[in-house]
Amino acid sequence: MEDKKEDKKLFRDKKTVLRLIAVIVLAAVGASGIAIGIGGLLTTGKGVKTVEAHDGAVGCAPELVFTYELGVSGMSSTAEYKALRNIYTEKTTYYYRLFHPTLSFSDTVNLASLNSSPNTEIVLPAELCSSLEKAASDPGRNIFLAPAFAYYETLWSSSYDEDAATWDPARNTQMRSFYDALIPFVRSDEHVSLEFRGDGKVVLRVSDEYLAFAEERGIEAFVDFCWMKNAYIVDLLADGLVSLGYRHGAIASKDGFARNFDSSDTRYVSGFYIEKDGKTVSAGGLVYGGGVAFCSLRRFALDGFEENFCYTYRDGTVVSRYIGVSDLLPHDASGPATAFSTRLGCSDLLLRLLPLYMSDRCREFGGDGEAGLVYLDGDSVSCIPSDGCEYRP
Repeated sequence: MEDKKEDKKLFRDKKTVLRLIAVIVLAAVGASGIAIGIGGLLTTGKGVKTVEAHDGAVGCAPELVFTYELGVSGMSSTAEYKALRNIYTEKTTYYYRLFHPTLSFSDTVNLASLNSSPNTEIVLPAELCSSLEKAASDPGRNIFLAPAFAYYETLWSSSYDEDAATWDPARNTQMRSFYDALIPFVRSDEHVSLEFRGDGKVVLRVSDEYLAFAEERGIEAFVDFCWMKNAYIVDLLADGLVSLGYRHGAIASKDGFARNFDSSDTRYVSGFYIEKDGKTVSAGGLVYGGGVAFCSLRRFALDGFEENFCYTYRDGTVVSRYIGVSDLLPHDASGPATAFSTRLGCSDLLLRLLPLYMSDRCREFGGDGEAGLVYLDGDSVSCIPSDGCEYRP
């Protein structure tokens, strides 16, 4: 509560009423971490409320937080909440199925449909096709690292160092041998690529050599969004709600992606926080209006919010999610970084920031006014500004 009072005092402007958003942590509050808050003050009746999916729904809603300001449209708060809850349940269930790389569903043509039909033309839903086309433009070829990420997810979920080391190519020679054999396939268009033919028609091209290798090693997926999927799902949810006329909310994933899609004149303050000497302290805030997307990258999990985010050995070695195609080992910056933009979505920010973050060159981000960045550079917090946003330390 003390941080909120400080932020209110720091950012109050006589000409503009700034709404201080309650914290839904996107980056991290951990050792040398930057955290950013987005969401709403939860109230009953008219006001901002967390929208939850229906009980028993199997979808991606547990990974997300959706807040919305009810009553602004003139509809009763109760009716609007009910409508939003139905939409949210339907969409999060659908996107869970759509982006699943290995499970098939009788009523959904999904990513698993593509993985199970290499070298065959598949007509995909527009949301999945556009997301794949964007992800395939990534020079790091992350979407084709699915076989490696399948093993890394087992590593990240480990409870003990001995278990983690079993799946770690940096500590297990058998895993290293497997990854060395996999690298020539995942890094080359000649062995695996996506061909987009228009009107949703897509072909997953896989070479005979890679198909034989996959059959021998039990590989089920050639393409997968892996840890990046929530960047695309948050964008789809936000854009979908706006297209239906819902323009006063925010959706955040618990692993670092968020969209505020409030189209009103309301000005917001999202606070940035760092942990110093074991305490969380304010590192400033972002003042903005008209909606902003956020993308946060870091190498540690937020306790209680994320599972299988990364693994930290007792000796302090961190196995993060940012895997390089050249060696299939983690590569990341020394500190966390949060990119933001009033023009770009979460997935666009991710594709811009990830290669720089993996090379520890975060300060080269932005520069064209489309997106900004707050990042930890040594012991100091630095900022690259963005049009429509103002960072105040």
